[in-house]
Amino acid sequence: MESTGEKSERTERVYVFVCKGDSCSKRGTPDRLRVAIKQVLRDFPAQSVKLSFVSCLSMCGEGPNVLICKGGTAFHRCSGPEAGAVAEEVREILERPDP
Repeated sequence: MESTGEKSERTERVYVFVCKGDSCSKRGTPDRLRVAIKQVLRDFPAQSVKLSFVSCLSMCGEGPNVLICKGGTAFHRCSGPEAGAVAEEVREILERPDP
């Protein structure tokens, strides 16, 4: 089966991930946090910042948690065969020396 996935160029968009998992939700109010973050992010161009909610960031003991990521490679229309390319990208990131 031929892969249908596409790897895009690196993006400079900033992603803000807010955990809405059970542990984080019990320690805080995700809706209040969402409103507060949206308020402060509105000063930035919409295309430069993306606010998303995720089910768990695996940092439960420290919640509520927000994770910010900048740039990176996006893989689109993934159906499974792209897993190797994703793993290779992760490997390259992990092996890069810290700046």
